[in-house]
Amino acid sequence: MKHLLKITLTLIAAVLFTAASAQTSGPVLKFEVNGKPVSFKSDELVNYNQFVPGDDNERSGNRHVLSVTYAPKSAYTLQIIIYTPPHTNPAAGKLPFVQDVFLRSGDPCPSVYLNLTKQAGKEYEFYSSKLPNSGSFEITKVAAGWVEGKFALDMPDQFDEEGEVLHIANGTFRFKIEKEEK
Repeated sequence: MKHLLKITLTLIAAVLFTAASAQTSGPVLKFEVNGKPVSFKSDELVNYNQFVPGDDNERSGNRHVLSVTYAPKSAYTLQIIIYTPPHTNPAAGKLPFVQDVFLRSGDPCPSVYLNLTKQAGKEYEFYSSKLPNSGSFEITKVAAGWVEGKFALDMPDQFDEEGEVLHIANGTFRFKIEKEEK
């Protein structure tokens, strides 16, 4: 009986360890586009931390980027850029959206910019987090060098004000805080 209990407890520990390892093994990006689920595997994602010194038009700070690099089964790719003050990492909390890939001098910091590419046949359509936006973006956890969060927003066509608006819901992400590069 003693050995059976020991074996059972060992198996339970192994299962719990495997489940915990699976949840923390790499970057994650999942969301829904107009109700259709989209998710990417770790090997389809890349992330980096880039310091941008800024100038008269662009605010100085860091860009923490999570981006889809390879998505053979998806018509969508998404890039998340989290802007933080110079030489700092993201912190838990809600972030406002900005509408440009470059953080302009008057934009809030920290903040976030999202852009999505939709492949339609041989053509590409581009969408972004334009303002005003009633969506939300929240970093829910920063621990052990990893950032986790959730998001939802409406993403209008980046170049056509009368174009389609994509409804992004149930977005979740996870990425490693990389060493700062210039």
